[in-house]
Amino acid sequence: MIARTHAELGFGQMAARREKVSRWESGRAVPERTAQLAIAHVHAVPPEEVLRLDWPDWLHLANGDARQLELPWTTSAVPEAILDAIAGREETQQDYLMATGWAARSLMENWLDAMAEKTATAPADSTPPASARVRGPGLVGETESVLEACTRLRTLHRFAASFSAGWLVAASESELRHLADHFLAAPEALHHGRELLVLAAEGLAVCGFIARLQGQHVTAQRYYVAALRCATAASDPETAAAIVTLHVGQYLDLHLHEEAAELLEAVKKLLRRNQVHVKDPTLLALLQTQSARVHAQRGDDLGRRRALAVGRQVLTTGTSSAGIPILPLRSEDWLSCMDAVSLLDLNQPDRAIKHFEPVLSEHHPNLKLPPCVHAMYLLRAAETQVALGDATGGAESASRAATLLGGVRAAASERVRLALRAYAHLPEVTRFLASA
Repeated sequence: MIARTHAELGFGQMAARREKVSRWESGRAVPERTAQLAIAHVHAVPPEEVLRLDWPDWLHLANGDARQLELPWTTSAVPEAILDAIAGREETQQDYLMATGWAARSLMENWLDAMAEKTATAPADSTPPASARVRGPGLVGETESVLEACTRLRTLHRFAASFSAGWLVAASESELRHLADHFLAAPEALHHGRELLVLAAEGLAVCGFIARLQGQHVTAQRYYVAALRCATAASDPETAAAIVTLHVGQYLDLHLHEEAAELLEAVKKLLRRNQVHVKDPTLLALLQTQSARVHAQRGDDLGRRRALAVGRQVLTTGTSSAGIPILPLRSEDWLSCMDAVSLLDLNQPDRAIKHFEPVLSEHHPNLKLPPCVHAMYLLRAAETQVALGDATGGAESASRAATLLGGVRAAASERVRLALRAYAHLPEVTRFLASA
C-alpha cells in the first residue's frame, strides 16, 4: 500500500518488501522522507506535520496519541484532554514514550508557563494546598449526579490504596467521563469547581500508574498529561508536582534519565517559584528517591546514596495529617524497595535483592504498600531474581504480582520473559507464562 501510494504521489517506484517495513518497525532503519510522506498520506496525517516532527514522533498523529500533547494549556481544553486520555484504544505494551528529547523539554516548559499564568491570576486565598484540602462530601452549587460521581471517585482512590486493580481503571474512567461531560455542559464548573478538577487529576493519575504497570507507556503518558492539565487548571501546584514526579518513574523505567532529570528540575522550579510549603513529606521523599534513580542510571552510587538518605530523613521526620491521595507511600518498606530499584538501575542485582525482602516475604509483618505498588516492586524483584539465576523465584514473584493486580496483565520485563521461557518445564513458570 505504501509503495503504491508512493508512486501515486509522484515520488516514483519503491521496493515493496516485508523486510523493508520490518527494519522500520524495529528501528534498524529510518524511512526516506518520501516514504514517510506516503505513510502519512495513508494515515491522513498532514505532510507539514511530517516535515515539522522527526521520525517516529509524527506517527503518534496517525492514531490520535499525540493529541494530548498538542492541546493548548487552557482551562477550556480540560474536558477534551480527559476524554482523549480515556478514549478506547488498542492496549499494547510499549517500550517508548510520546514525549522524549525536545518534546519532553517542551512539555515541561509549556506546563510551567501555564502554571505561572494560572497562579498569577488566581485569588490569593482560593487554592488551599492539596494536603490541607478538605475532602468532604459537599461541593457547593453542583448537581446531585456530579456529587455522586465525586463521592465514587474519592472511594475509588481509597480502593486504589487497598484493593487490586482489575476493575479500577474501567470504574475510574466511567466517573471521569461523567465529569468531562459535566464540564462541557456547564463550563463555569471549570473556573469555580477546583475540587472537581483535582479529583479528575487524581483519578487520571491512578489510571496512569496502572497503565505503567501493564507496560502501556504511551497510554500512561496520556493519562498523566491529562491529569497535569487538570491540576494546572485547578491552580494546585502541589498536586501537579506530585503527578510529574510520579510520571518521572516512566522515564526511568525506560532508562531515559536525562528527560527524568529535566522533569524533576521542572518540579523543583515550580515549588520554588510558587514558594510552596509542601506539607506532605511523601512528595519531598519521592523527589529524592527519583533523583537517586537518576544518579544510579548515570553510574553515580555516591549521589544515589545521598539522595536516598535525604529522602529517608524527610519521610521519617515529617508529619502529615492528610497527604496527597495519589502518594500513599509513607513507609520504610517503600524506601527499601526504592533503594533496591536504584541498585538495579546501577546494574547491581546482588546488592538489590536484600532490599526487596519486604515484598518477597509472604509473611512480612505490617507491609504498608498498596497492592498496585506492591505488584510493581514484585515485578522488579522478579527481574532481580532472574538476573541472579533464580528463575523459579522470579516466576513465583511475577505470578504473585499478577494476583495482586487482580486481572490486570502485568508487564514483566523482556529479560524476565526470555529467562523464564528457558525454564518453561517448571510448573510455576508455566502458570505465569499462561497468565501473561
